[in-house]
Amino acid sequence: MSFYDDCPDYDESAYAGTYVHDVEGWDDDLIGSVLDGNPDAYWNID
Repeated sequence: MSFYDDCPDYDESAYAGTYVHDVEGWDDDLIGSVLDGNPDAYWNID
């Protein structure tokens, strides 16, 4: 059990704080596979 387990707003995602993760709701696996781990590449999707 870690200190952050009691904090409901803590997100262990590697991409927490990025638009594609926080606003669009993509998970780490999707960002990793579709965007090759670059959340800024989301803006290039047509």
